[in-house]
Amino acid sequence: MNRIMDFDQDPFLDQVINAVPSGIFVIDKENNILMVNKAAAEMVGKSPGECFDRKCWDIFKTPMCNTEQCTCRRAVESNSTIRGLSIMYKDGQEIPIEYAARPLRNFEGNIIGCVEHFIDISERLEKERIIVKQQEELLKKREEDIRHLQEEILELSTPVIEVWDGVLALPLVGTLDSHRAKLATERLLDAIERTRSPFVIIDITGVPTVDEEVANHILQTVDAVKLMGSKAILTGISPHIARTMAQLGVDMSNITVQGRMSDALHVALSEFVKQPSGQDTIKKLVS
Repeated sequence: MNRIMDFDQDPFLDQVINAVPSGIFVIDKENNILMVNKAAAEMVGKSPGECFDRKCWDIFKTPMCNTEQCTCRRAVESNSTIRGLSIMYKDGQEIPIEYAARPLRNFEGNIIGCVEHFIDISERLEKERIIVKQQEELLKKREEDIRHLQEEILELSTPVIEVWDGVLALPLVGTLDSHRAKLATERLLDAIERTRSPFVIIDITGVPTVDEEVANHILQTVDAVKLMGSKAILTGISPHIARTMAQLGVDMSNITVQGRMSDALHVALSEFVKQPSGQDTIKKLVS
């Protein structure tokens, strides 16, 4: 079968076609290979001469070859360019490719075959995979940084301060939710265990509002403090919060309440110095 182009008679065209780094081949309407460049032949491990006058599906093996999904068949039947991604099989390996097929016409404008151009995109896909992996790692790191920052903010917003030997203070500022209230309780109980402080001042001066859930958290914190052997003193209840807690029916009968933290500190120190441990502390300070 004669080739559409005879490169021996057109060495310049031969050099141009074979200088193209991507694969190019031409077939007739019966899928016989009429022209192939070096890049296409090398991609399947053959020389151009081994590809001539062979069926395209015998040389360039893809899942679409010799089926209704054949790219050249679709290009000829639809009289349009068909583009897409696929894989090419070579020696048991799968090579990802990007292809474009379009009808080939003679000088009279009649479709006489198809020309297909394809490239190996293995390197590109690997680079894209690396970029995606790097983006995922950056996103993961960013999420971790945000989480750590949130944890640090929570820790800073729920500080447990040892204002005196045997007296801890938990000043709460801002809106309380269940997570933050739980964290505050955990930090407070850890500090009690560490310092064995008999008094704890829970100050809510900086809390703008208290709902039923937050009120229950405060009561649970007070109960937990008692179970640890310490006494809790609640301070900083604003008129608005007082009305809210009264409307909610919060039982405050078992909770020591003071208006300001300074008042609570005075009460705690007064009771503390009456205890043996407190007297020992005073003696150490005097001496």
